[in-house]
Amino acid sequence: MLQSLVYMSSATEPFDDDALEAVLAYSRERNTADGLTGMLVHRAGRFMQLLEGPYDAVMATYARILQDERHDDVALLVEESLHTRRFPEWSMAYDRSDDQDVPEGFSDFLASGDASADRSRSRELLRWFRNHPMADPTASAGKHRR
Repeated sequence: MLQSLVYMSSATEPFDDDALEAVLAYSRERNTADGLTGMLVHRAGRFMQLLEGPYDAVMATYARILQDERHDDVALLVEESLHTRRFPEWSMAYDRSDDQDVPEGFSDFLASGDASADRSRSRELLRWFRNHPMADPTASAGKHRR
């Protein structure tokens, strides 16, 4: 069994393109070593990330995120068990400051959307974030914040 979770947070400091590229490089290396895949999306000072992989690795990574001073208002949105990965690779998407091509290792998810037929809660949250990055999906539900 695999574990999947989706969280949303606010950045405590602005992230420019160089900082986001550094996050991508570090996260891909660390997540690959830990057997994790998923997608990290940054938009308008907010992050949403879907992590999937072995239970212990997913939960240890989420615990590190809760302690990471670059994140504030961390909210756990979905946690579920999986039989197969929905995101077999790890990627990152963000609103680029210009219309440049998508850099290697980044997803064009924010620009082009998601054509997947997957209607899981996790994937639907990512789609929602693409269209409404500043809205709070936990506003009417219980929140898990640090």
